[in-house]
Amino acid sequence: MTTVANIRVSAHPLFQEKLTQLRDRSLRPSAVRSLVAQMTSIIAVEATSGIHSSLPTKTALIVVLRSGLAMADPFLAQLETESNSVVTYHLGLFREKETLEPVEYYNKLPAKDSRIKHAFIIDPLIATGGTAAATIGILKDWGVEKVTFISLLASKAGLERLSNVWPEGTQFYVGAVDNDLDSHGYIQPGVGDIGDRLFGTNLS
Repeated sequence: MTTVANIRVSAHPLFQEKLTQLRDRSLRPSAVRSLVAQMTSIIAVEATSGIHSSLPTKTALIVVLRSGLAMADPFLAQLETESNSVVTYHLGLFREKETLEPVEYYNKLPAKDSRIKHAFIIDPLIATGGTAAATIGILKDWGVEKVTFISLLASKAGLERLSNVWPEGTQFYVGAVDNDLDSHGYIQPGVGDIGDRLFGTNLS
């Protein structure tokens, strides 16, 4: 997948070490949140390296609910500069269990500020690619000229799907790629349901 022009996969050894730790399904939510924050900081450097001078004076950060919340602070810490202000918006989408198609449930994007031409999207996982594609479509319709999508782990199939979604306007930075999806659309071997693991909603 690294040969696709608009997809970059991290080769950072520390990121891979953190991913190995994150695959441990016995971790408490606090440990999962800490790892996701550390991994986000690493990939944020890669995704923003050398681009600050070319960014417009106002940039949008799009947090995909709910899992993207865990990436927001560490990513903002790398993205914001004295010359570039960042406005944060939230989009809520979930994947319908039977069809695996994305369903939008929260979108309060205002009329777009003409200064916002570039949007960054953060979402920890790209599985089937459906939610990511829908999010990109929303932002394209909103009127941005470029989207940079940041994810910690993606499936090979999800990235192949996304490489053909507005290729001239998108750039993807992902930490790692797993080969398979199961029948429920989960990445294999993956890291499980990252939202449940981040917020403890899988605990009895």
